[in-house]
Amino acid sequence: MKGLLIKDFSLLKNQKNFFILVFVMAGFLTIANGAESSPATFVLPYVGFVSSFFVLSTISYDEYDNGNAFLFTLPFERKVYVVEKYVFGILTGVSGMLIILAFVLVYMNMNARYAEAEETLLVAGVSAGLLFFFLSVMIPFQLKFGPEKGRIAMIIVFLGIFAAVYGLAKVVNVGNMDLSGLIQTADAMGPAGVALVFLAVSLLVLAASMTISIRIMEKKEF
Repeated sequence: MKGLLIKDFSLLKNQKNFFILVFVMAGFLTIANGAESSPATFVLPYVGFVSSFFVLSTISYDEYDNGNAFLFTLPFERKVYVVEKYVFGILTGVSGMLIILAFVLVYMNMNARYAEAEETLLVAGVSAGLLFFFLSVMIPFQLKFGPEKGRIAMIIVFLGIFAAVYGLAKVVNVGNMDLSGLIQTADAMGPAGVALVFLAVSLLVLAASMTISIRIMEKKEF
């Protein structure tokens, strides 16, 4: 796995200019919108998602010009390859969020916005959970369908999730469903508790996604 990680981080160097641009844009958005709302609300998920997209690039590089046929002649199992992609996606996404989180906290400290520090950390936890959900969806589709078809499939899935959430909200409103118990439970847990539960669920989904991806790779022929 170490060799695969070194390979992927070496490929990442080819996109360092884009990586720098992402952080410059995130810093600009932090300063531009920081006076109106919490600066972490948008930039943390943004940087996490964009940084994690690099894992798709490495999969595309591996598949380019039938490269997998050569890559899998090397002495490692396909399971190791799949796990490495998840580890690489988490490393790039979380590292990106930690860098911009440090910038946001420094910005808030310079502007004496100490009361928002806890909220910012909670946003970071939720953003990490969203990152894990995102990796859980995009890696299996990328491995199964390839770069082009995988992107189309992911768009369809995300549209389906959005439609399902929107439909559920409509059903709750039309049916006048009593959600007071759920709201009271969330209030009792507090924002930190809700964020931890969300993060735990996202990790379970990530583990299930990894199992699916391993089965996909074991069935593929090169």
